[in-house]
Amino acid sequence: MATLNKLFDLRKSLIEFEENLGLTNLSDLEKAILEFIGNQAINDATLTDIIQDKYFKKYSLSTIKRGLVSLIDKGFVIQEFGKEDRRKRILKVNLA
Repeated sequence: MATLNKLFDLRKSLIEFEENLGLTNLSDLEKAILEFIGNQAINDATLTDIIQDKYFKKYSLSTIKRGLVSLIDKGFVIQEFGKEDRRKRILKVNLA
């Protein structure tokens, strides 16, 4: 039971963090994509990185793309062209 109590406490903390960042209206997939991009900030996250991560294996490519486009439309994510390869789209979190 102690493990379940800890898990529940973590969930409550997560909800509080999401409220503080204004993420409560996002779907679970959108939150996961945003968190992944934020976690990859040093390594320049791309759509390919998202798709190849094992966490997202349960989602189809079209579902991930819809979630990403939604985040871009809502202003949570911005895209930049790669410096060496302009075909590459670098994803950045925009919580300003």
